[in-house]
Amino acid sequence: MPWLACYNPEIDWRIGEVKMTRCLEECSKQWRPVQGKSGWEKQKEKEAKEEAEKKQEEKEKKRKQKKEKMVEVKKVAEK
Repeated sequence: MPWLACYNPEIDWRIGEVKMTRCLEECSKQWRPVQGKSGWEKQKEKEAKEEAEKKQEEKEKKRKQKKEKMVEVKKVAEK
């Protein structure tokens, strides 16, 4: 495991997070972490965002259908 010895990451097994805080300067910033939330927290946020988007799309679809029905009723009433 020369890769682990070379980069010597910080590993938190309990939350499943790997931080490349001791990365060598030669590897540039490609492995440097963005400080913040762990992987599972990001996944939960992503899933919540997707769910909210799905609900919004359904709401828009219902609103559009309701509007179309109102237009149909109006056309029938005008005849």
